[in-house]
Amino acid sequence: MLTKWFEANSRHEEARNLTYCDFPKEWTWDASNRLWRKRSRCAKIGRMYYVHPASGELYYLHMLLMIVKGATNYADVRTFNGHVYCMFRAACEARGLLEGDNEWILLFDEAIVSASAYQLRQLFVTVVLYCSVGNVRALFDKYWHYFTDDMCRRLRDATGNPNYKVPEEQLMSLLIQNLTDIFANGGGNINDYDLPRFANHCHYMGENRLINDEMDPDPLMLSMHASSLVAQLNHDQRKVYDTIIGRIHSRSPGFFFVCGHGGTGKTFLWTTLIASLRSEKKIVLAVASSGVASLLLPKGRTAHSRFKIPFDINDASTCNVNRGTMLAELIQIATLIIWDEAPMTHRRCFEALDRTM
Repeated sequence: MLTKWFEANSRHEEARNLTYCDFPKEWTWDASNRLWRKRSRCAKIGRMYYVHPASGELYYLHMLLMIVKGATNYADVRTFNGHVYCMFRAACEARGLLEGDNEWILLFDEAIVSASAYQLRQLFVTVVLYCSVGNVRALFDKYWHYFTDDMCRRLRDATGNPNYKVPEEQLMSLLIQNLTDIFANGGGNINDYDLPRFANHCHYMGENRLINDEMDPDPLMLSMHASSLVAQLNHDQRKVYDTIIGRIHSRSPGFFFVCGHGGTGKTFLWTTLIASLRSEKKIVLAVASSGVASLLLPKGRTAHSRFKIPFDINDASTCNVNRGTMLAELIQIATLIIWDEAPMTHRRCFEALDRTM
């Protein structure tokens, strides 16, 4: 399509007043004949494929196509003030696109139109870690609200109020927590950059990544959600809920077996227990005997995955959890283990976990 844009500019003078990005407003792509035709109906909005900033020259070509008009070949794209530059990056520099953080502003101005909040957060961390950003804080301040769209939606769903206005401090705290994890996954440290820091975001952070993953970043919001769930429990569900919560608060260990037909609200009960305890900053390990069932539990995992239960199991087996590891510490401090669809699992799996603990 790009080379055919060059041809259209060569043949039609009226086509030369549009950039490649704006071309679909007045021209339409004929896929069967592989050429651009003058549009006869209303204008359309075009969008170029996203190009990652780590793509080198391809990224700078993408940047130039946003502003260059009437190019008939690649050399025209690299031309500025009568000089043909040998590289697309050099042409961008000549046009002042790389002065300060202009290239990153152009990048995010385009990305916020079509990318999700999750993708924008990933993009921001990638740019900061692997590219040359002059003023990281200024770039963050300009776009951080776009990074939190999905967080706002989840918080409104949790409160049951679609018009709930999320406090900026709370939203910023959630964002920084998320960015901290993304930086860590990329081998970086958010503290190395001039980005906001919040004490309420770091109070539970330790060296054990597994424990950090199980902790909820906003216990206050989760507490509101838990209260809403508890209010919806029926009589039988509430009896089970009160029994388990009461034993936990009185520090009286125990085993509980809840049996019910499909659709009677067992998963809803698990979700309520999980939300209530996690809002109190307690560790709840939610596991299931099958992968499908585990997906229905908040931060759910299969039992074999979470506890490293061996597949070839016998009466003397133990879980593959070594003393002193992060997983061992996580299991030790867990307040409650919820095992959904437990009867589907062989007794040896429970015995192996019991011996391990």
